[in-house]
Amino acid sequence: MAAAIPTKEPETVTAGVTWTWKKSLADYKASDSWVLTYYPRKNGIGLSAIAATADGDDHLVALSYGVSGLYAVGLYDLKGVVAKGSEKFQVFDGFLEVLPNPAQSGAFDPRTHAQTVLDSIEAVLESRATKEVLSFSVEGNSLSSYPHEQLLAMRSRYRVEVEREKAVERLKAGRGSGRLILTRFQ
Repeated sequence: MAAAIPTKEPETVTAGVTWTWKKSLADYKASDSWVLTYYPRKNGIGLSAIAATADGDDHLVALSYGVSGLYAVGLYDLKGVVAKGSEKFQVFDGFLEVLPNPAQSGAFDPRTHAQTVLDSIEAVLESRATKEVLSFSVEGNSLSSYPHEQLLAMRSRYRVEVEREKAVERLKAGRGSGRLILTRFQ
């Protein structure tokens, strides 16, 4: 049984797997010769355009696993443009997050930079740091060169950053941010 094809642009995709979605545009039907093309950009650099093919009135995007495997992990700005003759209109403006290719060899650490630094600081504070952790560099210094008080301050700063990241992830997943919001009615 084939998976259902999404009917809107995905927010996240995985490198190295086939990306497919279908876009219906009542005013710009593929059967009326409108052509839909997506333009991905990462860090301000444009990449190869992703062209949709006609599927009746709809526009079908199908990017092979070989091509998607060339995408680097990260967040891409994605614009969708329809064109017909001398007319062009933007119909999509969003983001596409590319996740790591599961078939790539090598270690993958899913932690964010803030979580990695926080874990390293806590390992030093708990005196269980490995040589690799002690040589971890933050702001140009190895963790072993920081005084204990400064490590405690850095730990507090990175804990706040990690909590911010977790709140964003919870909101993206449709859950509450985990923060308590107090109000007073008078």
